[in-house]
Amino acid sequence: MKTTQYSHCPVSMSVALLVATTVLMLDTTPAFSQKSGSSSKSNRNNAANVTILDQQAEQAHKAFLETSADLAREYEDLGELEKAKGILEQMLKLAPDLKQVKDKIDSLEEARIAGNEAILEVDASQSWMPANVAVVKGNTIRFESNGEFRMLVNQTVGPDGVASKDVKTDLATGVPLGALMGLIVDAKGKSSDPFSIGKTGEMKAPQDGQLFVRVNVPPQSKCIGKIKLRITGDIVVPKSETSSRR
Repeated sequence: MKTTQYSHCPVSMSVALLVATTVLMLDTTPAFSQKSGSSSKSNRNNAANVTILDQQAEQAHKAFLETSADLAREYEDLGELEKAKGILEQMLKLAPDLKQVKDKIDSLEEARIAGNEAILEVDASQSWMPANVAVVKGNTIRFESNGEFRMLVNQTVGPDGVASKDVKTDLATGVPLGALMGLIVDAKGKSSDPFSIGKTGEMKAPQDGQLFVRVNVPPQSKCIGKIKLRITGDIVVPKSETSSRR
């Protein structure tokens, strides 16, 4: 009897273990199912939130462009062209494909350059005269001139032609005879090479300094007449002089 009781004991323990394992598996199944459903719901919520943020970002983008356009227009109306241009350049960083903004920037730049103006008369009988215009190396200078003068030359010339050693008084090389020309003198008194101005022209300033002009004629010549010269661009003109010429 005792032997029979002991022989059934391992079987009973195996059955109990199997039942316990089955119950445990049944208990955990709803937990996995609940976790999976919660994850799907969270993903849907995240997607909805991203969509809302995208819409808000688009609205902010549009509002920024509209506000910036209004600011640029108001700055332009006040004559603050540099500030208006700066606002438009910020707009272009955010929306680089806006052709209207690019065109407006070019238009403002032209207006700004045209607003810097110096007008003077160049007496053909005189040597280098100051234009009262300061320039910065690399900046744009534009010239427009008209008029004429009479040049009389009574000078003995040898096989070497007219001297061109001293830029202050002699005929300048590389510039047509009789042409209006200019040079720039820096703060230390060092001058650039003379350059032809002619009837119209545009150039980049070769160095910082003050602009001087004269006609390119031999030192012994006698000249009668004047050339009217208009200078615009990235130049610095005394305010009193600018206002009196307008």
